[in-house]
Amino acid sequence: MQKKHITLIVVFNIFLILAWSLIVWRAVNDKLDSLGNSITSTVWTQVNDIKKSDILAIQSSIVHSLASAQQSVVSIMISKDVKFYIEDPSQVNGPGSIQQQTAKVWWWSGIIVSKQGYILTNKHVVQDTAAKYGVTLSNGKTYNVDKIWFDDLLDLAILRIIDSQGKLPTDLVPASLLSLDTQVDIGQFTFVIGNSLSNYANSVTMGIIWGKNKQLTINKNNLYVWLYQTDAQANPGNSGGPLLDINGNTLWITTAIAEGEGMTFALPISKEFVAGIIKSIENFWKIARPIIGIQYVNITPTLKQEKKLTVDNWIFITDVLTDLPAAQAWLKVWDSVLSINGEKINNQLPFLYQLYTYVPGDQITLDIVRNGEEMKFNVLLWWKTQQ
Repeated sequence: MQKKHITLIVVFNIFLILAWSLIVWRAVNDKLDSLGNSITSTVWTQVNDIKKSDILAIQSSIVHSLASAQQSVVSIMISKDVKFYIEDPSQVNGPGSIQQQTAKVWWWSGIIVSKQGYILTNKHVVQDTAAKYGVTLSNGKTYNVDKIWFDDLLDLAILRIIDSQGKLPTDLVPASLLSLDTQVDIGQFTFVIGNSLSNYANSVTMGIIWGKNKQLTINKNNLYVWLYQTDAQANPGNSGGPLLDINGNTLWITTAIAEGEGMTFALPISKEFVAGIIKSIENFWKIARPIIGIQYVNITPTLKQEKKLTVDNWIFITDVLTDLPAAQAWLKVWDSVLSINGEKINNQLPFLYQLYTYVPGDQITLDIVRNGEEMKFNVLLWWKTQQ
């Protein structure tokens, strides 16, 4: 009996311990649940507040950037004398007559690039020599086009505008342009701004950059290479206007659209590139592209392996033309060009656009790899056949 009594006491004590443990465990668990819910609620509240504030901050930044950028975007009015036939029911003047009047044809887009009255746009926007052109700023003021310069190779043109007294405007706000080496990444936000459908000045659409180094065949007279591709929608009338980054900087000029495909293509521009155009106009009274006198290809992995090259992204000279700057500087076939004046050549900085930041008469230094050895060559740039 005594052993049985002791056993019952032990069992009872164990039961009390287990019961007490359960009570304590449930109390602690309830407290933790309550505390956890409180912490979770607080955290999610803070997260939601952070997300909301971040979104509002981004939105505010975009609104400010676009408002600033719009001051540099212009509408280019194209008018033309149009002949039309009017029937004369009375037959007094014969069966009819041909009359002529000036009619507004279209509105396109452009970018202010200098306080000296220079407007950058596409060549195809202003290439009708029989048309008349005017430029309207974002503030509503309209100016006459005094002169147009065409790029012989790229689909670009420069207009110079004056007021009714023949003087340069004083209210121009040039676009914010970035350096040639500005990094552009697939997926970054971008904005098309311009005279959409020729009716809606300073319309804005948003998208992302989703292609680089694209090439289009549109016509034989213009070069469409190293284009950027975006899904930000552009329409007829947007040509010549800017493609902006999220900070409102102009990095590209809207050049072509793939109708029905939702694709917009744009030429890269930079402050150095535009400065080269303006310098050329001021020096030669035309857009004079420099000639170096080589044929080249971009280095690919296959070419690198085939020619046993030690470089990755630059250009490989396949021909040196006789009696032109490259030949006079002793460049040779199979030379690999690494950089121009220290600026490396790669997919971000293609050779053509780097070269076009200079004008005839400039001397450039090329970093070359020849037979595994790095060398430097000074090249004096010409204007075509040294006119």
